[in-house]
Amino acid sequence: MIRCLYIVLLGGILLTAPAVATDLMNRKVSIQTGDAACQNVPLEIPVEDAEVPEAFAVKNSETGTLYPATLCGGKLVFVVDALGANAQVLAEVLPVEKTDSTVPRVHIAKHSDEDVLDVQVDGVLFTRFHYGVQWKKPFLWPIKTEGGVGVTRDFPMEVESTPKIARDHPHQKSLWSAYGDVNGTDFWAEGVDAGNQRVKDVTFGSGDACGWIRSLSHWENKEGVPLLEETREYRIYATPENGRLLDVRVVLKAAQGEVLLKDTKEGGIVAVRMNPAICHAKAVITNAHGDKGEKTAWGKPSAWCDFSGEMPEAGWRGIAIFDHAANLRHPTCWHVRNYGLMAANPFGYSFFIEEAYNKGLIPENGDYTIAAGGELVFNYRVFVHSGTAEEAAVAARYREYAEPPKVGFVE
Repeated sequence: MIRCLYIVLLGGILLTAPAVATDLMNRKVSIQTGDAACQNVPLEIPVEDAEVPEAFAVKNSETGTLYPATLCGGKLVFVVDALGANAQVLAEVLPVEKTDSTVPRVHIAKHSDEDVLDVQVDGVLFTRFHYGVQWKKPFLWPIKTEGGVGVTRDFPMEVESTPKIARDHPHQKSLWSAYGDVNGTDFWAEGVDAGNQRVKDVTFGSGDACGWIRSLSHWENKEGVPLLEETREYRIYATPENGRLLDVRVVLKAAQGEVLLKDTKEGGIVAVRMNPAICHAKAVITNAHGDKGEKTAWGKPSAWCDFSGEMPEAGWRGIAIFDHAANLRHPTCWHVRNYGLMAANPFGYSFFIEEAYNKGLIPENGDYTIAAGGELVFNYRVFVHSGTAEEAAVAARYREYAEPPKVGFVE
């Protein structure tokens, strides 16, 4: 079942609800930064039962800059391009003029003949969401960086574009979420005994600050018996091509009874498989501690992890994943390998503790039980960037995620 909701700001798509209410219009907004400058940072303010005109933005009252805005999931979301340290900014929510020919900056559309959603940012393809029954799990592929360069592996969706040496682990599909032991069923690998993530519902929407994809999946064992329900949201922001931002929210619900997530390294609540051109000897793995390489980063708890390398004729490209401070067992451990895997795994302690640097740092076992009817919520940010981790200022981008500028309505 597919449902599409367009809430388009600064764009030309009509709202599905009456666009006459102005309860948000002319509201004053206060933005206050901390000790560091910020750039291209998404901000949000909760709103209740708000209706908006067909086009609006948040205007910086001092500079006149229009920040793209979207009403998304009960929140006013807008993206601030740049603010200095210790800045206090007053802004205002205002309607803006639109034309019928424009499309939202983040535009999501379904293929007419297959279960695939295209995600474009400023008219350029960023990624596609694949959720058809031919796949054991839904995933995002490709992940495009500056210049249209794909930063994740094409295999097994496309074979010939991937060198034979990198045609391994076919279950590792670009960017996905999965875990290897759920009540005894493997949802990570894709063998004959593996489970399936069956997508039951997908909704999506477009906007000038962000677009979103929300899916409901049943994680079923090989007999088709559901073991848990998963809701997933991808929120894609209108940021420059050399620094795309994607927020991932995964909610695991024990709707059919108690769920045991048993300790294994084979899993990633968010995982990526990188382009072979920047793997093995070319791989540069960096974590929040400044550790470099698989030998010091594998299994180590860290607030973020980055995988990057220099691509022929394209330059340096990479992906960083940020672990939200409210996530279970933050900072998470990382199942990250030079061959191209990077996965956030907060459960595989019995494997990760084998490393000397983890002795005394993490428990010996990572089993976790979700009580019947309960749920486990994870939030991450994925930063797709040009340049090295240092050139892309990954640490600063994580800080903006962990400690964003303070924002709220002025009453």
